[in-house]
Amino acid sequence: MERTAPIGVKFLEKVDLFTASRRRATAWVGALALAASGSAAGCVGHAGGGGEGPSGESGLVDVAPAGMRRMTPEQFTNSMRDLFGDPALDLDLDADTGEVISLLAVDKLNAAAEAIVARRPSWGIAVFPCDTSGPDDEVCVDDFVRTFGRRAFRHTLDEAEVAMLKGQVSRARKEQSFEDALLVVLKTMIQSPGVYYLVELGRDGDGDGGEALASGVRPLTGWERAARLSYFLWNTTPDDALLDAAESGALDTAEGVRAQAERLLSDDRARATARRFFAEWLELDGTNKHASLESAPKSPEIYPEDSPALRAAMRAEIEALAERVLFEGDGRFETLLTTTDAYVNGPLAALYGVEGPAGDSEFAWVSLPGDQRAGIFTRAAFLSVFGSIEVKSPIRRGAYILEEVLCRPLGPPPPNASDVPVKGGVVEENGELVQRTIRQDVEAKTSSGNCVSCHATINPIGFAFEQYDALGRWQSQETGGGEAAPYALDIDARGRLPAVGQDGEDVEVDGAVEMSAALAASAAARACLTKHLFQTALRRVPVDQDLASIEAATPAPESGGSLRDVILDLTTSDAFLHLRQPEE
Repeated sequence: MERTAPIGVKFLEKVDLFTASRRRATAWVGALALAASGSAAGCVGHAGGGGEGPSGESGLVDVAPAGMRRMTPEQFTNSMRDLFGDPALDLDLDADTGEVISLLAVDKLNAAAEAIVARRPSWGIAVFPCDTSGPDDEVCVDDFVRTFGRRAFRHTLDEAEVAMLKGQVSRARKEQSFEDALLVVLKTMIQSPGVYYLVELGRDGDGDGGEALASGVRPLTGWERAARLSYFLWNTTPDDALLDAAESGALDTAEGVRAQAERLLSDDRARATARRFFAEWLELDGTNKHASLESAPKSPEIYPEDSPALRAAMRAEIEALAERVLFEGDGRFETLLTTTDAYVNGPLAALYGVEGPAGDSEFAWVSLPGDQRAGIFTRAAFLSVFGSIEVKSPIRRGAYILEEVLCRPLGPPPPNASDVPVKGGVVEENGELVQRTIRQDVEAKTSSGNCVSCHATINPIGFAFEQYDALGRWQSQETGGGEAAPYALDIDARGRLPAVGQDGEDVEVDGAVEMSAALAASAAARACLTKHLFQTALRRVPVDQDLASIEAATPAPESGGSLRDVILDLTTSDAFLHLRQPEE
């Protein structure tokens, strides 16, 4: 087996590898820039990566360039927890994952290495295979370098690498104790580019099934495939069983990769990854456009039941629902978008208007009214994040479904777009006070000028959510005005989903329950979710050369395929098993 890459740096006696060799680290990253994502043209872009289908002739393996990726802070922390058997380890790392590492990230990585060593009494794994307080032990050094080095660098070290590391121990030993010399090299290894970056160089050879490879395309080594699998499905470093599979050559075939992917999916760590994926897909942690679920502001006068406990329950419900469908149920996309199962505590049950546990801490599975709720887009977490402070927001909800569920990107709004808030209720119109529903207010403010081209698509999607207020409560009528001028207006939740029918036609819906069913049957929505999973797996935006891999993993609406199958199919796709080295 070829290994992923040499350690590739001169290990230093001092710990601060990146600071001492910043120019080298910059060169590493700059030489392998991440693939750039395409930008949307016009107001509403097209689904897909910018092309009509995969490029190249039939049977030819062709994939997009794959750049060198740095671990996310969560991935690095998870990896260190597993390497040292310290689940309580918490590290303060720089969130910047740009192409060139910053000095702040360097400093924090150095501090993380020191923090790990300081927690040595909490290590649950024997990193050093001997009593380091005793005399020098060459066998111990050799065993430490080979065993910990394989786990940390995610490949078996060759003899040159072993000699390099053992030489560093000898050099450090001239001025420090045996134990301190081992710790110096340990801290240096933790900060090495070979650990911190997921470097992929590939190997020589044909495709796994003997397919012809396009120029510049190479199969990944078994070690590289092990890392891709582990960071996709577990968000952490490979375990010994996965490394053993790489070393034995089992990951040189797609069948071997799938077998390991199935093993990883059966582990609880895959459940945590699934919870994180769906929270990210629904943007529950916030974006540059909106606050997180926990921070989304709501009017205490209008929503007195709102509380931190209720927000926490909203997130817990979404994560539990995704986990239940994917790992305990049939795993189907339709189920995720149409189920009435809900995981509630007392406050969330009260918001949904159903019987449930009495308090904040006890949760139970209940069934929600089928004429009011269906799947994740009718749940309070999504509806609260995409609601305003006082009222629902059909524009924000519609834009999310268009961009993130149908993969039709929106361009930036025109510079003269109105930022007047939509509130409905009693408004002034032509010098007179009239009553408007939120829908009517949105239509009045977006039906002319430059607004029409975008809002003609956005609004009809968002209007299907009209029966849910800004906190996600069900409404049969819109009410407001207080005691001075109370009003109750009928709600119109008719909407339209663009180009989701079997023949590409628009689909008319009445309410979010019908809209969820239409999305569940939509090939475009299935393909879009597959693209999101692809992006999670490879941490890059898919482009034309990736479309064949995405199409192969996307189940047809009539197939009944599960999301587990989508995940497994992605791990054996051309894009996952191969790379194209970027041109310098």
